[in-house]
Amino acid sequence: MNPFARAVIAASALLFAASPALAAEPVESCTHKSWGFLAFNDYRFGTVNTCTYAVHVWFMLRDGSVVDGIVEPGEMFDTGMAADRMPDRVWSAAICRARFVPSPAVTPDNWDTILSGRYNCVRE
Repeated sequence: MNPFARAVIAASALLFAASPALAAEPVESCTHKSWGFLAFNDYRFGTVNTCTYAVHVWFMLRDGSVVDGIVEPGEMFDTGMAADRMPDRVWSAAICRARFVPSPAVTPDNWDTILSGRYNCVRE
């Protein structure tokens, strides 16, 4: 390989390594095991981030109301909702690494897509 080609490949590799990722997989596994009406949180519905990095959670009820927030490792995401606010227990959530957002967005129009986990996380 000639020196010019080597330089182009090296520069391309360096540029690729230095650029932040523009898309990432959802990280639902960070909260998957802990969703529920948490006793240590006055029985409000929420979850705990079990990953070693911050995540952004978008929680949506079937009526379209959305609660979201960034959750640090080991911290809790609190929807603020007691059982009486969720009588049918129908909800959906999207979870991305912090500084990423779900695509498509968490909206009532995208309910089935988000519920089935068919979304990606893209850089804000």
